[in-house]
Amino acid sequence: MLKRIEFIDIARGIGILLVVLGHNDFGYISPFAHQVIYSFHMPLFFFLSGYFLNTTVGFSDFALKRFNALLKPYYFTIFMIYFMSISFGIMGFPTAVRRIVKSLYASGYYLDWVQLWFLPHLFVVSLYSFFFYKLTIRLNNRVLRWALLVLTLWVASLFLKNFYPFSVSVLGRSYTFFGLPFSLDLTLLSGFFFIMGGEIRQTVTERTFENPFLLLGSGAGMLLLNFFFRQQIDFNTRLYESFLINTSEAIIGILFVLTLSRQIDLRFRRLAATLKYFGRISLILLIFHVPIQALWGQKILAMTDNLPLSIWGGFVMGVAGSALLHELFFKANPVASWWIGRQVETADRVR
Repeated sequence: MLKRIEFIDIARGIGILLVVLGHNDFGYISPFAHQVIYSFHMPLFFFLSGYFLNTTVGFSDFALKRFNALLKPYYFTIFMIYFMSISFGIMGFPTAVRRIVKSLYASGYYLDWVQLWFLPHLFVVSLYSFFFYKLTIRLNNRVLRWALLVLTLWVASLFLKNFYPFSVSVLGRSYTFFGLPFSLDLTLLSGFFFIMGGEIRQTVTERTFENPFLLLGSGAGMLLLNFFFRQQIDFNTRLYESFLINTSEAIIGILFVLTLSRQIDLRFRRLAATLKYFGRISLILLIFHVPIQALWGQKILAMTDNLPLSIWGGFVMGVAGSALLHELFFKANPVASWWIGRQVETADRVR
């Protein structure tokens, strides 16, 4: 079993908070900060997901573990959404069935809770990365493996829009789809950052991220690139407008978060503990933050007519409400924890 690295939990905590912030109307408060967040927050999550990639196990064991961690929570959430919608009269049974069928396609365009696209796609990326390593490990040459990895990223950037949308003719009728099932058309792009996470873990140590000049340099580089270049990146809508600029922004942004996380881990205990907590419940935050944030943002806006307050209030409630769900429902509930791909926390295991 791979050792838990504390500052990676902090990085995951920072990442999920940026995801929550990026999924409200924060762009109205600061378009530039919103652009900076989107320049690296999804590559960061694929990178962190790949940081602990373990290819020493058999494929069937690996696939089963990833299924339990990713697809089981996805299907549980889809069932829960539409079961509750039918039960409370929000939609009729035929409508719910149609939406469930669409959700099996597992591309963000067809999901009511769009953020869920990440889970089935991460499952596909995990399997792809497993095979990538198994095939390239025989080369016994890390430079050549990196060259192949960069080549796959370049190919991905060239053909990213080919399947968003694309049309298929069946029995004389034309059907338009947005993305391949499970966002398969994104695999080479997201796989680059996922595999890069595993590569970085093998080539650098925690001490690498303790250099304060690396923190300042990566932070300055991230801000300057976003200030001078406006090329957009959005995995879900297949935006990757510049191979060079978007890749540079993503890598430098990832480096900044890793160095910032390590500095927090070393110097700010309370902040580190809070971010570690959010990092460890990042799956719950990912799944539930959008509806909670939207509900409270609308309520606060209706009561105060203050857009910035509704944005920040919705953000706080999106995070706090998801954490409350974890503490009250998932943390010690064996059935819910099993479906969400987590183990029940006991007094012996909670630190």
